Amino acid sequence: STHLLTEIEVFLNAISPLRCPPEQPHSCTLPTGAILFKLRKLSTETNLYCTLTQSIASYLTNLQNNFDDLERELKAEYQNLHRFLEMEEDMDMERLRKEREKRVKVLREREKKVAEQGKDLERAIETLNSKLKEEDSLKLLKDIKDLLKRQVNFIPPAAESCEVQSGQFIGPLQYRIWKHMKKFLYPNISSLMFDPDTAHPLLHLSPSCSSVWFEESKEDTPAAAKADSPRRFNYYYCLMGNKGFTHGRHYWEVEVGQKTAWRVGVAREDVHRGEMDFCTTANGLWTLAFRKGNIQACTHPCPTTVRVSLRPTRIGVFLDCEKEEVSFYNALNMTWLFSFSMGTLLLPLFPFFNPCDTDEGKNSDPLTLFSPSL
Repeated sequence: STHLLTEIEVFLNAISPLRCPPEQPHSCTLPTGAILFKLRKLSTETNLYCTLTQSIASYLTNLQNNFDDLERELKAEYQNLHRFLEMEEDMDMERLRKEREKRVKVLREREKKVAEQGKDLERAIETLNSKLKEEDSLKLLKDIKDLLKRQVNFIPPAAESCEVQSGQFIGPLQYRIWKHMKKFLYPNISSLMFDPDTAHPLLHLSPSCSSVWFEESKEDTPAAAKADSPRRFNYYYCLMGNKGFTHGRHYWEVEVGQKTAWRVGVAREDVHRGEMDFCTTANGLWTLAFRKGNIQACTHPCPTTVRVSLRPTRIGVFLDCEKEEVSFYNALNMTWLFSFSMGTLLLPLFPFFNPCDTDEGKNSDPLTLFSPSL
């Protein structure tokens, strides 16, 4: 397009000095300026079109590559599960094989003992029959007495059942496998507690530091006693978890129940403890919030509405430090809700919680860290 524009400019500049015949002074007037302006505008738009086309092609390539990477990762995760199940199957089949060999061996030995005693009985019968054919009565009586002294008694071996108890090898197999899988889960459920040293003075914690709720008056609580702690939130009703993460993958669940407002997610270690212009990703907070009946991802500069068909009562938070991503799930059915890409992480990330105020008694239920028992 630039080459074409240059040629047209040269042409217009070449013909513009030409004079028209005196009898037709306006017959060949050329609006060269307007034409050149229009051509330059078209050239600019054409360049923009080419740039946009290249960008879309590049985005498509990157998108395809990202999906290819995810497909490989997903297959690898399932292959790990398949390997685990194959190992469990091999161990169960080996246990079954050994038990079969043991039980068959016992029955074979029983069969052998019965056969040996049967042969002894047959020999005794043959001997007795042969003696009965002898004509010497005195000798017959003596031999019979000797034979009776050596009498062969048939002693049946102990009975052996052919029944195999399925509970020994199957039973609640899926539950048993699930229990065994616990040690292979990655990420496993992170063992967390609320950190009382970060709790706003009006937040109350259970003795186990696993539940937190808002209270208007807390003069006698540890949080109130340490209200001047630099780690304590002093404006928003927030607190952090007791563990920070810089690497690996971590997952935890928070019971939100029927609360009318809550906020959970992760925060940078240095997140501001006082009032902030934006409680969003711009200030080191990656959170999901529930308020006014809607779930929102606290994105910057405006929140993003998360549409759900079923209001979650328990939220799962998955932090992948290597991929610099945090994702949220409805923990009851593991439906994905939202994911944040966090960018380069230079400081530890801590679980972040806000039970919000009581909303005139409608939001008095606590936030509770949920620890599933596998």
